[in-house]
Amino acid sequence: MSLRRIGAVLHVARDGLMVARVNVDRADRLVGLTVMDYSMRRIGSIKDVVGPVSSPYALIKPIKGLKASEYVGKQIYVRGVDLERIMRGGRHE
Repeated sequence: MSLRRIGAVLHVARDGLMVARVNVDRADRLVGLTVMDYSMRRIGSIKDVVGPVSSPYALIKPIKGLKASEYVGKQIYVRGVDLERIMRGGRHE
């Protein structure tokens, strides 16, 4: 399985969501995708994309038991096939 880097975690909000700067065209289509770290461990899913189109931010709900603060400053990834599918306008699983 190939991974595609989509950005990096900036900080953890008070409500526990991780805030990540993403650098992907059509970032609004990322909502619902599973986010992983470099070692392919699932860290959460994208709940919303906010901010201007030119510099969007993803709000990521971490999986239960994950210490979100450990991912601040780290790169985040999604499965390459999921990213390609949604960029073509298809649905993700």
